[in-house]
Amino acid sequence: MPEAPVDQLTRAALEALLKGPDGWRHVVRDLAREAPDASPLALIFALVAAASTIEEFFAPGSPSRPAADHALRLAAILGTDLYAMEALGLPHATAAELTAYWQAHDPYFLTL
Repeated sequence: MPEAPVDQLTRAALEALLKGPDGWRHVVRDLAREAPDASPLALIFALVAAASTIEEFFAPGSPSRPAADHALRLAAILGTDLYAMEALGLPHATAAELTAYWQAHDPYFLTL
């Protein structure tokens, strides 16, 4: 059975987060670039699922454990971007639209 798109996003997020201490910095923009048609909510779900997996498999104090905190923080910031897009009346149904928002209004994820 083929892997569902959200599972692919979760796997990509998990791999990026665990790649090294700075793997979290580029994960959101990479996910948006690799899956431009994905729902931004799927990106948030993937980040939270990756964080949950890290917490499940790595004990507190493990060098990999901070990646879970980074993922949850990134998911929260991504959620605020979605709310800002909605409040501004901007389209916000795809990751490509998120990227356009970042380019025009808030470059945080592009420069992180």
